[in-house]
Amino acid sequence: MLELVGDLELDTTTRQAKRGARFIDLTTKQYALLEYLMRNPGRVLTRTMIMERVWNYETFNVANVIDVHIGHLRRKIDDGEAMKLIQTVHGAGYKVAVPER
Repeated sequence: MLELVGDLELDTTTRQAKRGARFIDLTTKQYALLEYLMRNPGRVLTRTMIMERVWNYETFNVANVIDVHIGHLRRKIDDGEAMKLIQTVHGAGYKVAVPER
């Protein structure tokens, strides 16, 4: 199955990510995080939602673990790109922006 958001592609069969013509090497957690974000394009995902889905924890006291992983993922996905897809929604969480056509 292929998840698409703008020029970002995630092949859930081969577990490969690609932005435009550039392939992106992801760790297991980065892949899981990106897959969750891309399956919910435009939807704000709270840290709690991300923690429960990606880390399988109902409670986790180190919120910056998510922030660090988002930062690493953002560098791999958005650095050098005009359109930044991974966005922070201050006070709420994160989302993958859906580019306007």
